[in-house]
Amino acid sequence: MTQQTDAGPDGAWSRRHHTRRSKDSQLGAGAASHSSPAGRYVIEAGKAIVRRLAELKDRKARARVKVVKTERSRRHADAAAEERRARHRGGDRTWLLRLLIPMAIVAEGVTAYVGMEVLVSSRQLAIGLATLAAVVGAGMAGALANRRLNQDPVPTGARVLEAVFVIVLTLLRYDSLHVQGDDPVAAAGGAGLAALISALGLLGIEEILVETQTFGVFVGRVRAAWHRRQHDRATTQLDMVCAQVEATGEKLEQHCVDFLLKEGMSLGEARQHAVELRSALANSGSAE
Repeated sequence: MTQQTDAGPDGAWSRRHHTRRSKDSQLGAGAASHSSPAGRYVIEAGKAIVRRLAELKDRKARARVKVVKTERSRRHADAAAEERRARHRGGDRTWLLRLLIPMAIVAEGVTAYVGMEVLVSSRQLAIGLATLAAVVGAGMAGALANRRLNQDPVPTGARVLEAVFVIVLTLLRYDSLHVQGDDPVAAAGGAGLAALISALGLLGIEEILVETQTFGVFVGRVRAAWHRRQHDRATTQLDMVCAQVEATGEKLEQHCVDFLLKEGMSLGEARQHAVELRSALANSGSAE
C-alpha cells in the first residue's frame, strides 16, 4: 500500500483517497479469490434445486423430531399397558365379551318373570321380583368369580346355594306354566328350558368375569396400539423424506456436473466439485 505524503489539506485528502482505493482493490481480489465454479452454480443455475434440498432437509429434521416424540409416547403407553396387565388377575380374552353379561342378566330376569307372573297379584310386583332375582343371581356369579380371581377355593356351600337358587326358580316357573293351563309335560319342558337358560347365564357371567380383561386393560392395549401406529407412520414419513433428500442430492450433483462441464471444466474436476458441494450442503444447517 502506497500513500501520498503531500502536506496540507490536499495532501490529507490524497492519502485518504489512495487508502480507500487500496482497500477496495483488496476486497475485490478477495471476492474474486473466493468465487468458485460450484459457487456460481449455487447462485445461478442451481438456485432452485438448492432451495428444494434445503426445504427437504428441514422436513427431515422435523420428521426426526416427530419420530423421537412418537417413540417416547409408544414406550410410555407400552409400559402403562404392561403394568396394568401385570396387576390384572383374569384371563386375556377381549373385554368385549363382557358385553354379553347384561344380556345374561336380562335373560335371567325374563325367565324369572315367567315364574313370578301368576304367583303375585300385580305385574309390577312380578317385574320387581324378577329383576331382584336376576340381580341376586348375577351378584352370586360375580362373587364366585371374584374368589376364583383371588385364587381362593370356591366353597361347596356356595355352589349348593347357586343350585338351590336355580331349582327354586325352576319350580316356580313350572307352577306358573301349569297354572296358565299347559299340560304337565309342556310345563315341565318350559321350566326345564328356563332352568337351563338360567344356569348357563349364571355360569356364563362367572366365566366371562374370570377369563376376560378388565376395561382398563382393554383401553391400555388400545392406546398402546394407537401410539404404535403413530410411531410407524412417523417412521414411514421419515424414510420417505430421507429418500427424497437422497434423490434430490443425486439430482443436484448431476446437474452441477453438467453446469461445470459447460463452464469448460474437465469431467473429473466437475465431479469432484459436485461431490464437495453436495457434501457441504448436506452437512450445513439442519442436515441431520
